[in-house]
Parts: sequence; structure tokens; C-alpha cells
Amino acid sequence: MTIREHLSGAATAGGPGDLLAAVPHLIGFHPHSSLVVVCVDLEKRRTGMIMRLDLPAPEHEKDYAADLAQRIEHHPPDAVILLCYGAEPDAPGHPPDDRAGGLPRAGLIAHILDHLAGGPVQVLGTAYVDDGRWWTYDCDHPGCCPPGGVALPDSGTGTAADVAARAALQGRRTLSSRRELEDAVRGPTGADEEALLRVFERVDRELAAEARADGAEAVRGRTLALARVLLTQSAEGRLDLSDDDVARMCLGAADLPVRDRFVALQTPDPAAWLSLLTALARRTPDARSTPVCTVLAWVAYQQGDGAVANVALDRVLAVDPGHTMAMLLRYCLDGQVTPDHITAMTRAAASSARREVSGVPRQP
Repeated sequence: MTIREHLSGAATAGGPGDLLAAVPHLIGFHPHSSLVVVCVDLEKRRTGMIMRLDLPAPEHEKDYAADLAQRIEHHPPDAVILLCYGAEPDAPGHPPDDRAGGLPRAGLIAHILDHLAGGPVQVLGTAYVDDGRWWTYDCDHPGCCPPGGVALPDSGTGTAADVAARAALQGRRTLSSRRELEDAVRGPTGADEEALLRVFERVDRELAAEARADGAEAVRGRTLALARVLLTQSAEGRLDLSDDDVARMCLGAADLPVRDRFVALQTPDPAAWLSLLTALARRTPDARSTPVCTVLAWVAYQQGDGAVANVALDRVLAVDPGHTMAMLLRYCLDGQVTPDHITAMTRAAASSARREVSGVPRQP
């Protein structure tokens, strides 16, 4: 089982519908064919970590439920809410024609509840969400849970509006689907990809010549200086990336001391750094994409954006399934390591990278 998204997002909802309307803003896109686990801090009465997973094939539901329950109890929250999402509106057979025989995936929810029963984690509620409406798995009273479901509240009101506003202040918007999120970090194709590959090959030769003439530290310093210039442009909303800029930044990210500095870069505007890295990823051919997409994934996850981190990792591992740093971050995400712990891990890397870039050798 792979946790496709693992995010940190706090919200205080006035009711179940209010929370359901906020979920897309908390995870960054509207989920489909998904199970979403919302962790809840009962003392603070707020949501905590949120996990989104692809739904399993029906024949694998029992094993899936056992694995998920184990993951939930690994670092147990006070309580969880289990949300199952139907397919996208244009998917074949959507929406289900008949609710009378029971809600879709009722068996899966029952298996998860069985595994969590008697354990340290309380289940506050369960719901099925589909086509702008929601149903509960544990109630069929027509007064509160009519057969046709309950309409989701307007996303421009209540908790949903508050969460969306916070996301906007961080430079994020809620996307229509995970596929749209994947498109945000997808590289060039066709003639554009071929042209950029030629640019990367040329800049690679130029960087090698610079290193021979001036030394590796000088080349690293120029790459970091370029990063600061581009970051300023990104923060001011006037980012203008040339093909050479893209190549130099992405080839620089393949140099471990520079990569470590990129991963741990501290800036007054973290959203601008994430936006710059995303723009670089979109301009980078797949064959050269693993360094910058790995940096993008680490930076995104440190900022609590597990959705972007996961799609960036997917791109890295599609090109290089054995990529060590990407596999480490995937392990951290699957193991529910928090963004704060990821940030702490990068501080040591940043300190080591600063010594190496400045010419001071690493400590043995």
C-alpha cells in the first residue's frame, strides 16, 4: 500500500458537511476513487494529518484494510474520520444507479472498522462522497441521511472558505483532480523536449569547462547566485526563465552539495521557492528530471504539501526506480514521518553542504 498523499492541515469544522467541503482544499485537489483518512486532535478539536490513498481492487480490500489500520495505529491520533470518494464524474458507470443495496465500498469500511475496534484510535465517523453529495455508512435515517444523500455545502463558505484562503496566501489553489496536479509537474514533450535536451547537453559541457577552469566551488557559487536571482523574480511575480537558466539550475541540482543547499534553503517566501522549482520541473526533459524533481518533492513536503511531493516523486521513480533520495522520501511519506522531522533532517544536510560549498571538508 502506498499513501499517495500525506498532508498536514488544520481545520475546525462546524459539522460533517462543513469538513467534507474543506477536504479538497486541505489536500490540494478534489479526490476521486480515493480513501481519505482525517486525523483528529480531540483536545484541540481540530484536524491533523490527512492521508489519501487510491482505493484497492475489491478482491484486495481485506489486506488493504489490515495494512491501513496498522498504519493509522503506528503513530496513533486521538481519532479518525474515514471518507470514501467515488469515481470522477466522467468515469464509466458513474454515478452508481442504486443506493438501496448499500453504499459502494461498504465492505472495505467495515473491514477497517473491524481492525480498529478496541484499539487506541476512535473512529468519529464514516462517509461516502460522490458527485457533490455525501452519505454516511452508519446511518440510514431519512431525517438526516436521505437515500439521495446530502448536498455538500458551498465551498465558498465556512471552514472550506477559511482553508482555501490560507492556501491562497501560500500560493496554492485547489485543483479539480490529481491528474491536474500531475500535469503541473509534467515535463515537455515532442519537439520542445528535443530542443531542451540539446540545451542541457550544451550547458553540461559549459559547466564542465567552467569547473576545469575555475574549480567546482566557483561553479556551485554561480548556481546558487542564479537561484537567488530567480527566487527574487518568483517572489515578485516576474519569473522569466531562459532555457539556459533551466539547464543550469537543474544540472546544478545533480551536484550533491548544491542539491542539499536547495533542499534546505530558507527564504522569507517559501511559496516562491516552491513555485520556482515547479516551473523548473515543467521545463525539464524526463531524462534530466530526477535531480530537480527530487528537490521539488523534499521542499514541497517540508512545506506540508504532500500532494505535490508525491507527484514529483512519481516522476522521479518512473525515470529511475532505484533513486536513493527519492526512495528515502517515499519511505518517510509511507512511514508518516512529519514535515517537521523532514525539515530537521535537512538542517544537517544544509550545514554539511555549506561547509563543502565553502571549501571546508565534511567531518568524517
